[in-house]
Amino acid sequence: MNESKKLLILNLGIDSNDTSLGFTHTWINELKNEYPIIDVITMRLGKNDLGEDVGIYFVNKNNKKLTKFQQIKKIRYLFNEVLSKTNYDHCFAHMSPLLLVLGARKLRKKGIESTLWFTHPGPNYGVKRIVLYLAMLSAKKIVTASDNSFPYKTKKLNVIGHGIDFSRFEKREVDKIEKFLYLGRISESKKVHTIVENFLRFNEANQNNYSLTLIGGTLNNQDEKYLEKIKNIINGNQKIKLIGKVPHEKLGQVIKEFDCNINIANKGFFDKVVLETLYSGIINICYSDDYKQFYPVDQHDKLFIKNNLNEIEEKMNYVTKLYSSELKTIIQYSYDNLESHSLKTLSKRLDNIFR
Repeated sequence: MNESKKLLILNLGIDSNDTSLGFTHTWINELKNEYPIIDVITMRLGKNDLGEDVGIYFVNKNNKKLTKFQQIKKIRYLFNEVLSKTNYDHCFAHMSPLLLVLGARKLRKKGIESTLWFTHPGPNYGVKRIVLYLAMLSAKKIVTASDNSFPYKTKKLNVIGHGIDFSRFEKREVDKIEKFLYLGRISESKKVHTIVENFLRFNEANQNNYSLTLIGGTLNNQDEKYLEKIKNIINGNQKIKLIGKVPHEKLGQVIKEFDCNINIANKGFFDKVVLETLYSGIINICYSDDYKQFYPVDQHDKLFIKNNLNEIEEKMNYVTKLYSSELKTIIQYSYDNLESHSLKTLSKRLDNIFR
């Protein structure tokens, strides 16, 4: 390791209490193995458990959000501040195309090359889609986690897998499926209402013998409105629990009581929560074909939804009828195919891209 290597990271949030974004702490600490000097420009600062040797420059703090104009002004100010102090070897923009676009000119002036990490099907229209396209043009290289998790075709693209701290999760064996789980952001893009509606029909047809727990939080006002819609659909049903956000460091302990996770986000999503649950011995019902690599071929038609999202009810019926030996075979296959997504190799994989 070169003790003088310096990295500037741009990201959406620093918050160890956030279910979805808490993992950024582990990523930054891992990247310190290759880059001893790290500064971060983040859109939101929450609970910060990083060491004092990591410089944190935030746009918004906790739930206090600036206006869009104020945010743009502050972002430009922060770039001026960090670039006047340090000559970085590289800039790594994690899911932050806007930050990269706003800082691209200043980075070029300093001769600092950038890499954009983006794992998402991307916005279909509007300003956000334009921003992502501009970020793609600005970055020297682009990294994503799966073959279909970046929305544009470009020679800059490198598929490198995820970077998950599997040490936080406990491998276990499941003998039968009784407790269903949805783990992730409460957002319309994740189609949580469809999961709830299918579960209600499924459970009513099975004497209400099963349970569903929703773990995850909201990110904006639109998500808050969607959460109210979910609560109205649940309508006090005692077999469905809404837990909300769980600190990422505690997630492994919380999810180990569940048997089956449901993830029906559109093709192009490659949510790390699916990999985290698979490692924890939790079978998954999925929609995106990118997860098929973690399942035996004979399970693809049985565990993956093809076109109609109301197939979830059928898949629930299927998994609850699996024998213990069948569950163990499926889970072991999943477990054996997760190593390339480990946090342990992330810093080396990224450093090879940055060069």
